[in-house]
Parts: sequence; C-alpha cells; structure tokens
Amino acid sequence: MNKLLNWSLAQESGDQEAISKVGQPDAKMLQQLFGGVDDPSLMKQAIIIIENEEATLENKEIAFDNFEMLIENLDNANNIENLKLWPAIINQLSSDAPPSLRVYAASVIAVAVQNNPNCQEAFNKTDGLEKLIKIALDKESSKELLLKSLLAISCAIRSFEKGYLQFNNLNGWEIIQNINNEPLQNHKVKLRLLSVISSVLSNGLTKETQSQLREHDLIKFLVSILDKDGHAGCIDKALNIVSQLAGEGFEFTSTEIADLSQGLENVHHLKDTLSVDDYDAAKKVLN
Repeated sequence: MNKLLNWSLAQESGDQEAISKVGQPDAKMLQQLFGGVDDPSLMKQAIIIIENEEATLENKEIAFDNFEMLIENLDNANNIENLKLWPAIINQLSSDAPPSLRVYAASVIAVAVQNNPNCQEAFNKTDGLEKLIKIALDKESSKELLLKSLLAISCAIRSFEKGYLQFNNLNGWEIIQNINNEPLQNHKVKLRLLSVISSVLSNGLTKETQSQLREHDLIKFLVSILDKDGHAGCIDKALNIVSQLAGEGFEFTSTEIADLSQGLENVHHLKDTLSVDDYDAAKKVLN
C-alpha cells in the first residue's frame, strides 16, 4: 500500500526523478483495489462474443484477436482447459464457420499448445487434431487457413508422444503425400509441412514411423526441395530432416541415397548459406 501511495504522490507532483525511483505499482494489486477485470474473465468474455450469433463478424474477430494475445501468457493458455473453453475454440474450425474465424481458431490452438505439455495434453482429449488434419487435406482450404492448421498440427505433436499417436491413428501422414502431389506449392506451405515432419521425428523413429515415412514418399518430397532454384529456407529445413533421419538410424535405400546425392549436388552452390552441420550430416548418408 505504501508503494501505491508513493506512486500516486509522485504522479501528482510530476517529479520524474521521484516517479523513476518509485517504479510501477503491482498490476494485480491495482486490479484488486479498483475492480479491474482479470484475464480469465476477459477470456470468457471473448468466447461469449465469438459464440454470440448476434455479434458482428468484426467484433468476433476482435474478440479472437484479444483472446490470442491473452493466451500468449502460459498461465492463461493453461486456463483454456480450466475454464472449459476448448470446445468453443475447436467449434470455430468447422467448415460452416466464417473463414476468418477458422483461421483465428487454428492460430489460437498453435499459440496455446506450442512448447506447452499441459495444453498439448488437454487439446489431445478433443477432436481438434482431427479437424486440423481435415483442413490440411481439403484442397478448398485457403492458403492462410492451411498454413495456420499445419502450424497448429506441428505444435500439437512436437515432443508429445500422445499427440503423435493420435496423428498416426488419424492418418495424418496423408498430409505429406497430399501436398507432395500438388505442383509448385508455395514455399511457406512447404516450410510448415517440413515442420510437421520434424515434429513427428521429435518423438523418435520407430519401425512403424520409418515405414510410414517411406510409404508416403518422404524422401521423394525432401529431394524435390533440393532444387538449384529452390527456396533456401526450405532447403535448409529439408537437410535438417535428412540429418535427423540419419541420426535416428533411418535405413535409406540405394535409390534414395542416389536421389539425395543428386539433390545435394543441386544445392552445392548454396552450401555457404546453409547449415554446415546439417549439410555435412546429409552428405554422410551417401557414404
């Protein structure tokens, strides 16, 4: 209370030196004293607006934007489960929801579960991953929605075995083959897809995983990225995955090794701009 009183007096006097010495009062104390709305209440209010049929789309978008900013705080992200808000968020992934709200929902999921085991666990109990995979497989999905959905999938399964197992059971592998068959895909989409693959590998390389990666033409996809005119970021990420595979003991076939050899030759001129460790690790596969 003394700090709050001193802060108030310093503000009234306008003495900058005194203001600097006193510092800022505790935000939670101010909320308690003056009845400010706490973050969980703001989160619930945002969801009420998003679900309100009479609210304008613009107001719903503003509410979603505010909600996303709130859950950048780890405690608030964990409160999504405590406040039972996951169903409301996941409902906005549905095909009958406005396109912009579907994008917001995928983005919120990505922010909440990224590097957050508690949120990954809570999200894994829902049908959210299934909806995200359907979006990624739907050729009618906008590029923006596809990018956010791939990001959310990647974050949901990274270093989280239960999430990966659900991904596997939902045949999320089809994402790789589906996008691989699309000609001239945007490099941003490729980067996000490579992140999904990296997230898969973050859970270890079992015989089942190795079989799935080969069945869905992973090496073919990686080689397609190792193009002399390819995007440097994509090439770097592809080499990183080759390095991960080699480190995990992936059994490359002679055909795959030959294809990788040609791919590395294609991007040799970019060597100085790529990760040296990943490039060298990929090269060792050829020996």
